Amino acid sequence: MMTKYIYTITILISLLLTSSCAVNKISTSDKLNSFFKKKEVTIVVTDSGLGGLSVAAELENRIKKSGVFKKVNIVFFNALAAKNKGYNRLKTTEEKVAVFDSALKSIDKKLKPDLLLIACNTLSVLYDLTKFSKKAKFPVVGIVGTGVDLIYSKLKKSKSAQVIIFATKTTVNQESHKKMLIQKGIDNNQVIMQACPRLAGRIERNPKSKKTKRLVKKYIEQAINKLAENTDSLYVSYNCTHYPYVDGLFRKEFKKHRVNVVDFLNPNPLMINFIFNKKYLNRYQKTKTHVRVISQVSLSDKKIRAISGLLNKISKKTALALKNYDLYPDFFKLNDRDTLIQIY
Repeated sequence: MMTKYIYTITILISLLLTSSCAVNKISTSDKLNSFFKKKEVTIVVTDSGLGGLSVAAELENRIKKSGVFKKVNIVFFNALAAKNKGYNRLKTTEEKVAVFDSALKSIDKKLKPDLLLIACNTLSVLYDLTKFSKKAKFPVVGIVGTGVDLIYSKLKKSKSAQVIIFATKTTVNQESHKKMLIQKGIDNNQVIMQACPRLAGRIERNPKSKKTKRLVKKYIEQAINKLAENTDSLYVSYNCTHYPYVDGLFRKEFKKHRVNVVDFLNPNPLMINFIFNKKYLNRYQKTKTHVRVISQVSLSDKKIRAISGLLNKISKKTALALKNYDLYPDFFKLNDRDTLIQIY
């Protein structure tokens, strides 16, 4: 229970710090107060792919039992700009930020969220660089802070403990997790960053495929080679929302290498903890939920089957929404689509 409140407090502090840098007269605390005063809310969850659907599913599963609101409209938006093309191989940070900024503007205009959850580490590390972040009128929560808190709660116990942070290339290059952990007092040598190019895409196509297994094996071997000899406690952190879908593959591969992992850390379900503050629970007898999935790019039947099968264990409504997703090819526009590079 105490851990839950620590996550809640840290997310709120993170939001306050973000707003202090913004040219925005509305404070984050005011935005949150306004959010919780409403009977009916729209919560948008976004990701540069389908990994964040696990967060949307967790949200639907928990909030329907909470009584925090009378009705909650959950909208998952896939912020991938064009089919088979995305953020992690754009040449510059500026290009990535421009694409996400365009998506954020359309999310605001067309979906009118009361709260935005960035259930994507790549997009979370880009958010503060967008123009939109300086003028957002609703609270925005990214997943990075949740992941950092979870890792910190483990590493602070021992100076010789290490964590392997598995993430996308963009997340690794930005080093937001590592920098925040160092600010909290964690030693640089305790944190191992491991980029996993193309893994998210392979998981979406088929989490059980041979190609997915080969990539997991490859990146685990690379990470193991970076471990210190005196590590007494090793943690593995999934800092891409796609990776927990193949948690079993990670566990199996570490076991094959006879590497003892104390715990596998998944921040996905924890990023929504702040919504379930005690003082807001059971305000209503029941909470009605509606789930919608929107994508700018068409989704293959293979992807839908693969992900919906995993989501069905958490939230049948979210799995069904994915199967019946809404395709909006021009949900947001780019000045130059040719700048997008093949990602997978």
